[in-house]
Amino acid sequence: MPLIHSTVQHTSGIPLGGIGTGSVEIRPDGLFGEWQIFNMGAWSPGTPGGVRTEDLVQPEDLVFVLRVATPDGDVQIRYLALRESLHDLYSAGWARSVRAIQFEGMFPVARLHYVDETLPVSVSAEVFSPFIPLDSRASGTPGFYVRFLVRNEAGDPVDVSIAGVLRNMAGIGQDSRKARNLLQLLDRGMAIQLTAENIQPNHPSTGDMCFAVTGGEVSYITGGYREEYRSMLFWRNRFGLKPVSVLRRFREEGSLPNLAPETAPELPADFSASRLSQQEREAVLQQLLQHPFVYDKYHRLAQIDPQLAASAEFLEEVAMNLQELRERSTEWGYAGLCSRQQVEPECEREALFVVGWFFPNHISPTGARIGHQYEHWFGSSLDVVNYLVHNAPSLRERTLDFVESIYDSSLPAEAADAISGQLSTLTKCTWWTKEGHFGVWEGLGCCGFHTTDITYQGSFPILALFPDLQKTQMRHGAKFQREDGRVHHFFTPDFSAVDNDFARVDMNPQFVMLTARDYLWTGDRDYLQSLYPHVVRAMDNTLLLDTDGDALPDTDTRRNTYDVWDFQGSPSYICSLWLGALKSAVRLAEEMGDVENAQRWQSLYERGVQSFIAKLWNGEYFVLWRDRDLVDECCMSDQLSAEWFFAVSGWKPTLPEEYIDRALDAILRYNFRQGEGLRNASYPPGKAHRLAASSNLQAEGLWTGIEYTVAALLIARGRLTEGMAIVRDIHDRHLRAGRFWNHVECGNHYYRAMSAWTLLNALTGFGWDATKGELTIAPSIRATESSYPFFTPVAWGVYSESAGTAGNRAQIAVVEGDLRLCTLRLPRWRGGKEVRVTVDIQPLNAEAVPDGEGIALRFAVPVVLSAGQQMTVTV
Repeated sequence: MPLIHSTVQHTSGIPLGGIGTGSVEIRPDGLFGEWQIFNMGAWSPGTPGGVRTEDLVQPEDLVFVLRVATPDGDVQIRYLALRESLHDLYSAGWARSVRAIQFEGMFPVARLHYVDETLPVSVSAEVFSPFIPLDSRASGTPGFYVRFLVRNEAGDPVDVSIAGVLRNMAGIGQDSRKARNLLQLLDRGMAIQLTAENIQPNHPSTGDMCFAVTGGEVSYITGGYREEYRSMLFWRNRFGLKPVSVLRRFREEGSLPNLAPETAPELPADFSASRLSQQEREAVLQQLLQHPFVYDKYHRLAQIDPQLAASAEFLEEVAMNLQELRERSTEWGYAGLCSRQQVEPECEREALFVVGWFFPNHISPTGARIGHQYEHWFGSSLDVVNYLVHNAPSLRERTLDFVESIYDSSLPAEAADAISGQLSTLTKCTWWTKEGHFGVWEGLGCCGFHTTDITYQGSFPILALFPDLQKTQMRHGAKFQREDGRVHHFFTPDFSAVDNDFARVDMNPQFVMLTARDYLWTGDRDYLQSLYPHVVRAMDNTLLLDTDGDALPDTDTRRNTYDVWDFQGSPSYICSLWLGALKSAVRLAEEMGDVENAQRWQSLYERGVQSFIAKLWNGEYFVLWRDRDLVDECCMSDQLSAEWFFAVSGWKPTLPEEYIDRALDAILRYNFRQGEGLRNASYPPGKAHRLAASSNLQAEGLWTGIEYTVAALLIARGRLTEGMAIVRDIHDRHLRAGRFWNHVECGNHYYRAMSAWTLLNALTGFGWDATKGELTIAPSIRATESSYPFFTPVAWGVYSESAGTAGNRAQIAVVEGDLRLCTLRLPRWRGGKEVRVTVDIQPLNAEAVPDGEGIALRFAVPVVLSAGQQMTVTV
């Protein structure tokens, strides 16, 4: 009896492609799903004339096959994927899937380890697209790598071939399309460009793809039918029912036969070989022999009866086969590439496959052609592949630098997975147009772009990694601010308009805090000057909601991001945001020299804090809302929203700390259960229920974007165990559900869940003020040796510290960018006043002053650390 360990089918994987390019996912089964690169489908559901490409493209449309041959003549064929439909157990029982696949997803990289104890080699694949902090251009490349590594574990040399087969999808969804595949030589390797004829020039799927390989001896078939790569049967035949199979020949020869047909095989409908001269038959035969099924059929027949293979009867057979293919409407255009190498014992060899695409006709639902940013860098998919192949070493190294900075750090494993995993939304759900407009879908194909109340939580990694894109969407959004000061909700149907949902009262204060964070992290004075007038208008408008003069909103507070859960009076969530906006606006006003508003907002802030406590604190937590004599004592997880934003931005809290900690106690007590998750809200025992909140879908729901914020705030407050308990619960339930990289709220791949990035800020005690050149790092986890990545909009790197008998040491190594430092704060480092500072090996003068348990280093002259440089502090 076979013992099968069955687990859930995983329906999400690592998205491949660039920011704003569309994507495809590599899944744990080794196949590639959700091809959303054609400007249609879920990625662009409103495209005129578009179709659901997800229904037209199958995971089997890109498949890799391994062949291993040993000196004793043993040959094994393995599909590097797990799918029942790949197998032909009748005719090709020797072609089998590997036993299992171990899948490691570390966005943007997926590592697949193919498990099969019957093979004399170990095989793994590294699948990724370039994703490089502070380089949005490289990170916006429409393509990906599949890098295979084969290691010989046996005592004798082995002959190893890896073949890939990719369907031509150019012009998909257009009935008249005719695939044309072109062989292209690269400086290193070979490519097949997949194009189409008889297509509409302005159709969204009009464009091309390219498939390339480097490494070893390369062979190819530019085009064929899907069935002939496995086993194709023709029911009309003259010589018996004989399957034709590229796979069988691949098994026998270890390579592909180097056939280069550009289009599907054709013969006239009235073709008759008997009417042709021998010379004419020979010419027709040579043309047809470029096609795999004819090639295979001919050579197998020639081994038995060469004269019959060269006869008119054979051509009549082929003509009959072509007629059958036409009647079946069999699709032609599957391209095959193969890398073959001999691998010596205990040695390893690499085969690099590359896929690129170029589909420029991104059509807005309005009918306008908005295109892609990648059109500025590439003119075809061949350009894309050439770029990826030529720059493969550096793009891989820079991408892995980012991945390893997270996964080789001292971060808890579940936190690293959350921080990395939710970045996949940047590949999956973004538009980046030719004109330069950028935005993130609220949910894939759902609602709109740059939803202000979701950008509030989700944009932290965008600012840290690609600040140009965050500033782009913020600047463009500000253009749609209403005259009365209300901030826009989201762009729709493209970037030319917004919806009419200005009533959400959380968006104005969120806009103000976002502007403050973006400016203080980037130091971009032009950015502040362009947005400050919008900040003033947003503040003035929100102030109109205070009708009793206590410096808190108390009217028109019904609509907010919890959009099927109405509030009233003074809600703690809204009022917390308002206090955060007041404190942020004071700093911005001071930066702008706006003394009058700075003083006015500071006075309102101080009064608002007193009112917030007096009006909303019930002795245990801040109530959901109070409206004069009415109160709703539902306990909301998001009641301290601004405290989270401030903590992970590196700012001091808006409320007295004792209230923050006690409110967090209540949130954990009433809303979190291990194995159930963190609810948005609940009524504590004995508290009266009110209609709007009681049993409300959103109140009782689990929003991972909010769960991550509460976890981050807990960690920032020194409550590591409690914060990580929430993170681990999210991790467990999404892994069990088979959708680890797809968190749902209002739509798939929801933008809000990118708040997971703020776990990194909380765990590292990160703070950055570019205007002052002040960097703060205060890790929550204390160890003898530790390392953590840090990311600012101007530079990123790795912070490490160690403690020993010879003294303590802290280091900052910059990987990319230029970090200008005037002050380095290490409030938790076990340092002292007597310290030694060097940059590389050069001593540096610095004043050390106490800062918390540790120190702050002040530099008389700003220090600029560039890529590759390292600052070391020892005591």
